[in-house]
Amino acid sequence: MPERAAVAADQPTGRMTMLAVLCVATFLATSTGTILAPFLLDMARELGTDLAAVANLVAVGATAWGISSLVAGLVSDRIGRKSILVGGLLALGGSLLGVATADRYSWLAAWQFLAGFGGGAYMGTVFATVSDQVAPSQRGRALGWVITGQSLSFVLGVPAVTFIGSFAGWRGAIVSQALATVLVATAVWLAVPRQSSQRPERTASGRSTVKRFDPRVLALLGAGTMERACFAGLAVYLATYLLTTYGVSLQELAFGLGLVALGNLVGNVLGSQFSDRFSARPLVFAASSLATGALALPLLLWQPGVAVSVGLGFAYAFANAFGRPALLASLSEVPSEVRGAVLGLNITCASFGWLGATALGGRLVTEFGFGSLAYFSAAAALAGAGLATLAWLAGRRQRATHSARPGREQRVAHSA
Repeated sequence: MPERAAVAADQPTGRMTMLAVLCVATFLATSTGTILAPFLLDMARELGTDLAAVANLVAVGATAWGISSLVAGLVSDRIGRKSILVGGLLALGGSLLGVATADRYSWLAAWQFLAGFGGGAYMGTVFATVSDQVAPSQRGRALGWVITGQSLSFVLGVPAVTFIGSFAGWRGAIVSQALATVLVATAVWLAVPRQSSQRPERTASGRSTVKRFDPRVLALLGAGTMERACFAGLAVYLATYLLTTYGVSLQELAFGLGLVALGNLVGNVLGSQFSDRFSARPLVFAASSLATGALALPLLLWQPGVAVSVGLGFAYAFANAFGRPALLASLSEVPSEVRGAVLGLNITCASFGWLGATALGGRLVTEFGFGSLAYFSAAAALAGAGLATLAWLAGRRQRATHSARPGREQRVAHSA
């Protein structure tokens, strides 16, 4: 059955407005996953705990994020995307206010869990929302807008909250994030087309949804999980690595993280353009994953000086981001009535990849140093490249089977 035409295909201005607003909303939502990174040491001192315990707050949010993204994706296939997008952002903003006012570790963990639930609901729906609005040939670039929002969370989000935190403390930085998130929820409600909140013409049954998780999709989901596990080492622990290795100030750290995150933005922009011009999208991701793994080793094993380490971080972030548009565009190549479930599960898998990396990473850094995190990141990247290659091979077999089927049917009809 041919895929339904994109709802907003004849409204380029409205579609661009929607993409821009969702880019900003994704920027704010994704920043939640790393907003604590520059303040781990300060929070540990204020709450009377250690680095590993505070780092586990990121894992707490990732757990809720992963659960809610799957549920939100499934529900959005049945009731529509728009209300879930807005509700997730409002829940996220309100929970961040709770994080900023918590005075005990237990309350902080509870609010962090709720914040992850809201962010996961939004991210579990946004990729399907964009995919519904554009044709497959343009999907890499359209999804690139959303991923650009993720990249900007590192280019602007982490440096900005670091800068705000240097004057207002970590609590003031989180309050500013919360207020901005609530404000942008209104913009999302106005910008996303009304059609996105209507019930789909055909709703997939549970059995039909499960059938869509074929070997190609499962391999791509595994590749995405490994990619997030690899990236978590950079996103969560690079700030602590630069602080403890070179003793930089928070202002210097903000500048260095901004340069590193710029690599993420540039890689995403170029990767989104490239993914629509290369048919073997899983191989694009595999190549970028191999490059990321190769760069993880010198980034965290070598201490040549802060300037060179920041340069390596830029290259690492560029290589990692270059393949993500191709991965998401490959995952979106499923019928629209199950697209929310597939892309929602992708966010769930990515969240648990992030969860495992942050939890294990904190323990590795505490007991064995940052070098052990380098080997872990390289191994995850290598596994992701292998799974993406398997997905490409599975896709080739599926296409060969489908192309051979009409010939067999014609021979059967002729013999009859």
